[in-house]
Amino acid sequence: MCFMTGQHVAHAEQMSGNEIVATSEDRYIGKTQRSDSTMIMINSDGKERVRRMSMIRKNFGENLKDQKAIYFFNYPEDIKDTSYLSFDWIEEGKDDDSWLYLPALKKVKRLAAADQSDPFLGSDFTYADIKTSRNNYWDYSIIKDSEMVDGHDCWVLEGLPKNGNDDKVIKETGYNKIHLWVRKDNFIKVKGTFWVVKGKRIKYFEAKEVEKINDIWTAKVNKITTTKGGATEHSTVIKIENVRYEEDIDDANFTPLKMSRGIAR
Repeated sequence: MCFMTGQHVAHAEQMSGNEIVATSEDRYIGKTQRSDSTMIMINSDGKERVRRMSMIRKNFGENLKDQKAIYFFNYPEDIKDTSYLSFDWIEEGKDDDSWLYLPALKKVKRLAAADQSDPFLGSDFTYADIKTSRNNYWDYSIIKDSEMVDGHDCWVLEGLPKNGNDDKVIKETGYNKIHLWVRKDNFIKVKGTFWVVKGKRIKYFEAKEVEKINDIWTAKVNKITTTKGGATEHSTVIKIENVRYEEDIDDANFTPLKMSRGIAR
């Protein structure tokens, strides 16, 4: 869902739902990014588990639309040195690639498309959620032309499986319907509601502390809450820190072999 970055792109009076989301997803996010994050996982009793990770991203290809990113966990000990690598391809119909390295097994596992709907290392975010969001799955319509979120005017959009590909969309995202709130001034997605097919749950997304870093709009706090029957089951907050854009990053960082070796700082 590309909840981490964004930049002001355009002002528009009349846009379709698909055009709004395409503008949001095509906004400039920097050729490269380095950042550290704290992940806070909260259960129904309010008990917290804290994890820390570092990430690097680099865009490739024509118009810099292909994207590679690698995440390394460094705290606590039970997850330290676990890493995740993803390749997001802009080409329609080309499946993205991703791998997971588990240090206890000393093995890199390639993830299938169906695995993308699984929880990202036990959090409320799925693997698909943390990757760059492309409008490959959803056909969007505007269901409300104006709604205020944290003092900012937003469009409210509904996404349904594109071309009636319900089975594929559900298999690869876990959802059969989504709602998005997109800010009109900078096209950042600041809220979301996701209908989870498995277990008939509903997830709620929030992006907070949206500010410019190196002239790139960045949501520094992102939260997903999972509910069932109106009750909160658990939630995950990701706080992004030490964000640096446009630094030189070696292409060699983005290989399955690199996953067991850590980030070159």
